[in-house]
Amino acid sequence: MLERGSIAGLRLPERTLCLTYDDGPGPDSSAIGAFLAERGVRATFFVVGKYAEQCPEVLAGLHAAGHIIGNHTYDHPDMPYYVAAGGDVREQIIRTDGLIRRYSRDGRVFLRATYGKWSPEVANELNIDLRSSLGHVGPVYWEVPGIDCHCWRLGQSVQEAEQQYLAEIERHGGGIVVMHDSVADMDVVAQGSRTLDLTRALVPRLQGMGYRFIGLDEIDDSRLTAALDDSFALRSPTGAWLAGADAPGEALRWARGPESAALQLRLEDHGLGRIALRSPSGRYLTVDARQDDVVRLADGQGPAGLFHSVPLRDGQLMLRSYNGNYLAGERGDGTPVRANAPFMRQAWALRYQPRLGAYERPVSLGDRLRRLQRGARFIRSKLLPA
Repeated sequence: MLERGSIAGLRLPERTLCLTYDDGPGPDSSAIGAFLAERGVRATFFVVGKYAEQCPEVLAGLHAAGHIIGNHTYDHPDMPYYVAAGGDVREQIIRTDGLIRRYSRDGRVFLRATYGKWSPEVANELNIDLRSSLGHVGPVYWEVPGIDCHCWRLGQSVQEAEQQYLAEIERHGGGIVVMHDSVADMDVVAQGSRTLDLTRALVPRLQGMGYRFIGLDEIDDSRLTAALDDSFALRSPTGAWLAGADAPGEALRWARGPESAALQLRLEDHGLGRIALRSPSGRYLTVDARQDDVVRLADGQGPAGLFHSVPLRDGQLMLRSYNGNYLAGERGDGTPVRANAPFMRQAWALRYQPRLGAYERPVSLGDRLRRLQRGARFIRSKLLPA
């Protein structure tokens, strides 16, 4: 789950640096990654999705060299303004996740805000959707800013850029450093980038001065590690929580009341839209079609513990179980959670609720009218001859 403010002031040991690169991948990304690996340095490359999509082999190479691949949106928008202007900021993160999530070593996706700009409104927009919230860490800020692209814009030399970085690093005594392996939205500057040469000059010099480098995933700070324990609850269209005792064989139910009544869940991604859901003690939600359609907790996962996740708008989703049916149930407090809906139109749209909460925007009159219109078009499509 993403923070409402930027993650800054991470306490690294004295004379310790964490190297990060933004705005790529670009023509020099692979060479930068290879050089750093030769020097025993692991960096984080915060990639822009529209460029990453064009060169998956670069991402694979960076990952193989031990580097971390982070999310820097798909189009590189100014996110606070983008949200205010009606842009779909969730799509910016989700689309890039589709390109990089396979490279996560521990389930975390590190995020850096474009231009370092962030707001509680952006955090909220992302946190109400499981796909852009769960397992995400950030936005990761810095101590030493990305001076390099400004040096290239001003026509400065590699040596001048190196001196400016050294001055900033010595002033802070360590911390997170930003460089740019490309320049996302300044093509003229990107063409004159010398960051590869700068990296080749700066890193050995810093190592000679007694600085050591660590990866972002090696920093022991709760703001970076909390995502490893991300959990959430599911709420039905009737407002009831998916609940039940965390015990083997427990039949889960829909329970009304405060969120504290909900069973907190953790997610395992099995690819191709398939997920497994675990209770706090590690038991899996399963549907044993040989027995009935009730969702129960089991010690092992197995095929019966896999669900197909169907994302909807505004943080909602449908779940299709191993028996081919969608999750639904009956109205009323304490009714069983069942995989008893054979058709999508009978499925319950479940709402994702992160453990730390996220504000759900009220549905506007315009949104209500548009939903009614879509429903009317669906009914009409069933009535008209093919």
